Amino acid sequence: MSSVTPVGLPQARATPVFREPWRWQSGLTAAYASEPGSGRARNEDCCSHAPSAERPGFCGVADGVGGGAHGEIASSVLLEHCAHAPRNTYRNPVRLLDWLLRADSQVREAIARRGDQSGAATLAAVWFPSPGTAYLLNVGDCRVYQLRPHVRDNGGDNGGRYSIQQLTVDQTYASCDQQPPPNGKPDDPARMVGTGAVGVPPVVKTQLRQRELLLLCSDGLHKFVSDEQMAEVVAGGIHRGCSLGSICKALVHAAKQNGGHDDASALLVLRRPWFTPLAAMVKWLGGGDGDTHGSRR
Repeated sequence: MSSVTPVGLPQARATPVFREPWRWQSGLTAAYASEPGSGRARNEDCCSHAPSAERPGFCGVADGVGGGAHGEIASSVLLEHCAHAPRNTYRNPVRLLDWLLRADSQVREAIARRGDQSGAATLAAVWFPSPGTAYLLNVGDCRVYQLRPHVRDNGGDNGGRYSIQQLTVDQTYASCDQQPPPNGKPDDPARMVGTGAVGVPPVVKTQLRQRELLLLCSDGLHKFVSDEQMAEVVAGGIHRGCSLGSICKALVHAAKQNGGHDDASALLVLRRPWFTPLAAMVKWLGGGDGDTHGSRR
């Protein structure tokens, strides 16, 4: 099931102090895009920003494993559980990890109500105790990247360039030093939620400064789009004034153009500047020129 989540700005309020309509813009904004793989009847990826795109306290991408409707159920239930983490867990990595581990039974029970087949999901998840602080958790091979505007040594214009850094480590059979099952591959995910194979994923803390972004994605994206191309797509979209949703779509389309056949999802979170003329901010965020089509549930 798809929904449309516009990424736009609230209506500007007139302020008597400045001639231009200035507003305090500090905070986060998010958008995502997700498409099914070629020849697939349904998309088993799921994306979420909760409670809203303009005030995301949680963002996540989950990739369903199991086939049929079971992968779709697993990814949806997993993100719903993560999004309902109590606020007092956001600042406590131990509580946050414990909350994620509880999702394993939640996913199993939801799938058991549909039959006797199994299903699971991999995950990239981010919680924000504040706009400038993020706690990351990943299970399997969904990833989180951080993108930063490139600053020249002389402090001049960055030329629209962004650097990109992978913040999570794929938990595959190869990286976990495990033998894959029959017909499995070393780069298949060895950790999943819903089959008792969550393990103990690390909680990573990162700082998000103004104009920096986090990119969450499923393996259907990062296996077919290089880190360098991701950074180019994001930088190019921002330089042209595209919305976050349009940039996410461009990332997903790049995976398809590069031969990707799997479900592909991209979610971007931007930390907005503190004090900006509204007209400049509308241009910088793309003015809502494109809606975000995803699989939020």
